[in-house]
Amino acid sequence: MKIHLALAMGAALMSWVLPATGAPEAFRVRALGVQFKGPAELHVHDAAGKSTAGTLHPKSYLNHEFEPLQTKGGALVLSTKSDPSSAKVAEDVVGECELPGKPGSYILLLLPGENANRSKVVVVDAGAAAFPVGTFKVLNTTSYPLKIDVQGKIFEFKAGDSGLIKDPPVSENQTSAVKVTYEKDGKWETLSSAVWPHPGPKRVLQIFSEDPSTKMLRVSGVKDIAKP
Repeated sequence: MKIHLALAMGAALMSWVLPATGAPEAFRVRALGVQFKGPAELHVHDAAGKSTAGTLHPKSYLNHEFEPLQTKGGALVLSTKSDPSSAKVAEDVVGECELPGKPGSYILLLLPGENANRSKVVVVDAGAAAFPVGTFKVLNTTSYPLKIDVQGKIFEFKAGDSGLIKDPPVSENQTSAVKVTYEKDGKWETLSSAVWPHPGPKRVLQIFSEDPSTKMLRVSGVKDIAKP
């Protein structure tokens, strides 16, 4: 009798702890804005305008604060309104993206869009395998190929490409002299010359973006202090 009671209690506890069958597992998401001038709160809906995944609060930095999105992935819309049908209303839409079907840790990078009310949204896998500690993750969101010279070692990134710089060469003070060039009209032009501190036990995003109106290029370095 005691055994049956214990089994019954265990089954009840498991049914309380585990999510209902078919319920989507939460994605751990952080919204990062670069020159973002949109609202402080964004509502995330499925593209069909039928359901809401959650809300995001864009920041200009990365810390340990994740926000859960209850979704199975796929096409999503970032809106100014809590009503999921706002995903179908152009003036309410801030941006669009597509999450992979596998839950995990992601960064939604919000960049200036084609008009003042829209943002370009870039999905960044922030899991430990895709973005290990001690690395730079380069996001070339521009329309130009890049060459990044790190202490004499060249890393190349095609237009719209992303990738890692692992074990970056450093000087004695654990910094790297970095020169970035981009190819325009068949010629390589200097974008920036800087000193990058080694990420150490953290991770650093190096974001290369392009202003859609002026076509000016911008470099933004953002340290991620969260554990992957």
